[in-house]
Amino acid sequence: MELMNRPDIKQQLEENDNEFKVRTLKASNEVSATYFVDEESMQISIKLPSNFPLQQISVEGVQKFGVKDKQWRGWMFAIAAVIGTQNGNVVDALTVFKRNVNLHFEGVGDCVICYSIISVVDRSLPKKQCRTCKNKFHASCLYKWFRSSNSASCPLCRTVF
Repeated sequence: MELMNRPDIKQQLEENDNEFKVRTLKASNEVSATYFVDEESMQISIKLPSNFPLQQISVEGVQKFGVKDKQWRGWMFAIAAVIGTQNGNVVDALTVFKRNVNLHFEGVGDCVICYSIISVVDRSLPKKQCRTCKNKFHASCLYKWFRSSNSASCPLCRTVF
C-alpha cells in the first residue's frame, strides 16, 4: 500500500493517459482505479486486508460498460491472481487492468479459455489462432487445455490444433 502513495508510481500509472486515474484511501487500505472512455467510466476497487497476505485481497468491479459480465469477471480474477498468486503488487494489478481495458477498446479479442486479454500466467496477448474457427488463445491457456482434455483439439470447434 505504501508503494501506491509514492507520487512517482502514481504518475507512472497515469502517464500519457488522461483517461486513467488512481486514488488511494489509506484509512481503508483501498486503491480505486477509474478508466474514462468518452463519457463513460469503468472503475475497480482493490481492498487489502490488514492481515495481508494471510487473508486474500478483495477486487470489486464497481462500474463497467461495454464489457460482457463473463469477461469482466475474468478481468477481476486476473487482477486478484496477479497479487495473490504471482507475488505481484497493486501496481502490477492496475497495469493489467489498464492494459485489458486499452486492448479491449482497441479491438483485441480476449482468450475464450480464461476470458482475459492479458494472460494471468505470462501477461501475454492471445496469439495462438485456430486455423478453423480463427479464435485466438494464450499459449499457456492452450497448454492447460491440452493437458486437461488429453487431446490437442481446439476448445471451441474441436478440430485438431
